[in-house]
Amino acid sequence: MIRVFLVEDEIAMREGIRNRIPWRENGIDYCGDAGDGELAWPQILEKKPDIVITDIKMPFMDGLQLSRLIRRELPDVRIIILSGYDEFEYAQEAIQIGVTDYILKPVMPEEMLERIRKLAEKIEEEKKQNEARLDWMLEETRERREINRRKLFKALASGGSSTGQILKLCEELKLRIAAACYQILLVSVRKTEGALDPEYATSVANALLTITDLYEGCCLFEHGIDSYAILVSGNSQEELDSRREKILEQVSASIKATAGAHYFISMSQPVRRLSELHRAYREANRVFACRYFTQPDQIIGAENAIHVLPLTGDQQLINTDNMLRNDNLRTLWDRFLRTGAADEAPDVVEGVFSTIGDVNTQSIVFLNYLLIDVYLTMGRFLKKLGREPKEVDGKCGDINSVLGSLQTVDDAKRYLTAYMQEVLKIRDGSVSSRNSRLLQEAVAFIDGNYADEEMSLSVAAKAAGMSPNRFSTAFSQEMGMTFIEYLTRKRIESAKELLMTTDLRSSEIAYRVGYRDPHYFSATFKRIQGESPREYRMRGRGDDANRK
Repeated sequence: MIRVFLVEDEIAMREGIRNRIPWRENGIDYCGDAGDGELAWPQILEKKPDIVITDIKMPFMDGLQLSRLIRRELPDVRIIILSGYDEFEYAQEAIQIGVTDYILKPVMPEEMLERIRKLAEKIEEEKKQNEARLDWMLEETRERREINRRKLFKALASGGSSTGQILKLCEELKLRIAAACYQILLVSVRKTEGALDPEYATSVANALLTITDLYEGCCLFEHGIDSYAILVSGNSQEELDSRREKILEQVSASIKATAGAHYFISMSQPVRRLSELHRAYREANRVFACRYFTQPDQIIGAENAIHVLPLTGDQQLINTDNMLRNDNLRTLWDRFLRTGAADEAPDVVEGVFSTIGDVNTQSIVFLNYLLIDVYLTMGRFLKKLGREPKEVDGKCGDINSVLGSLQTVDDAKRYLTAYMQEVLKIRDGSVSSRNSRLLQEAVAFIDGNYADEEMSLSVAAKAAGMSPNRFSTAFSQEMGMTFIEYLTRKRIESAKELLMTTDLRSSEIAYRVGYRDPHYFSATFKRIQGESPREYRMRGRGDDANRK
């Protein structure tokens, strides 16, 4: 609702305007009045009205003096001057100050209301334009921030960046992580049934981001399929421990609050240097492999990583009947093939073998059974991808020849690890191909709807069936530019064509290519083209006609 403040020294005039105009019925909030500029000024500063109506001749501080203060301190406030003096010098000075309207007394309530309504409509439209511009700038900032987050995580996890490079990325993110000690947490989120859908994945990411943003020096990163990494830092071990425990408590509670959702969290040992974080990440990642063979809702640190599926101590002989009926391992392998990463394969294989027991793994009969079972599980998974096991057999060996030469448990581990890594490469390639197809469809969707002012990263991600973060990552990798950059270029290219082929004003062209705010369109056009829309049109047409 538009807010109006009146400054008028004539009591009858002030009361007449206040009481004879139906403000509320016309969607206007009459937020106060005063008898002169000196009394009005502190109230205007406090109430910040959209429109100030002020008499020009008043004691203590006249309307022109008040208008100068308003223009200087509250430049967005619109000013309507009331004057009983039909003299050009007042109007001229008011125009120089930047007064919006100038009304001669006496003025009828109907005329006053009509002037205010027209001005209110203009203010509302500009507010909408400013909101759209702010939304666009915030979305652009968020997308750029996510890209920088991914760069920072890669730098921290790989160990291939210097401390100076890491701190520069942190500076771009306005993230202060310089501290006495650090720790890496890896968080897996999964549902009891099925994978996380894009909408739920987005809500999880937003919830975790809200939690980590509460603590200085902490940062959330996307880690993999349905998993996240959290960097925790502290200026002392005590502060780090306190932050970590609070984050763990809030993260686990947030995930458990959702029906059918479970978590697994692994923790590295604390380190004291940024340059040691890649070691901490590898340590946390090794423990993270335990999520495939533990009960859900576990928090496990590197110092006490255990497997939760060992056989009982008195089980000394192979029980093939139990093995044939037990689907735990098949479920484990299948879930790992769907959501795991190739670099986790050695740890997962090692972890599973440690849960089976030495007596079983020393039996060639058992190892043959295990290899066949896992091989068939991987074969079924490949079939679902539309691929054939023979593609991997050629690289890792035919199952029959492998069984014929199998001698030790290490032979079985090596074969399963290599085979799984090849299957995961095929899966990732299929996912990449599927993402490419989805992105091609998304690009076609953007190309067909770029002029829609509601077009956004979220809208395009929904059309592609991805979460906004996942879509942003895939889009920038596939297209070599961010979604915002692509959409902006598309709109500007269309605007250039309209500038050359029509006589539309630049403000009309702005609306046609998806911009609510013509000023923002002009600024964006100049940033990309190096010249204003008008200059581009004049140069392209070879004339100096005054076109806008």
